[in-house]
Amino acid sequence: MPGRPTIHGINETMPTNRPQKKRLLKEAGDLLLLGLTILVIYRLLAPIEQTSFHPVSMSDLQGVWTTTQPRYRDRFLQFSDGMITFGWGDAGEGSYAVDAIESAPVKNRTLVHIRYNDLDSTQYQLSFYYERRDGGIIAMKNQKGVYWYRTDTQPTHIPIFK
Repeated sequence: MPGRPTIHGINETMPTNRPQKKRLLKEAGDLLLLGLTILVIYRLLAPIEQTSFHPVSMSDLQGVWTTTQPRYRDRFLQFSDGMITFGWGDAGEGSYAVDAIESAPVKNRTLVHIRYNDLDSTQYQLSFYYERRDGGIIAMKNQKGVYWYRTDTQPTHIPIFK
């Protein structure tokens, strides 16, 4: 064949790796695209609490909370400066010193544990779910279907320690 180099009468063609390199580059590009696609899908479908969890503090809860549930219409919760006050209707009310507050993400809300003490240093715990939306919503772990709403952002009851 004219135009091709020959050595001792044998056709010599130069071996090339171009088709193999192109295939490897395409496969690497496909893998990179697949990885990026999986990452984007994961970020879109990842649970909200993993990407936007904010621990709850006493200042987040500050104010007076009441419920529309008829059984508890004369009750309230009040959070203020390291204190929690419970309104028990005809039984009066009582305030307690908050010892600790812990929170953890649970689906689209936050589970809050508050440890508080009475004057005799007896320790109690209150656990509830908290949602920031609409000014705040509290759902006690032990009261299914009862929701507490912030009705005043400032404490209105004078603490009476028990």
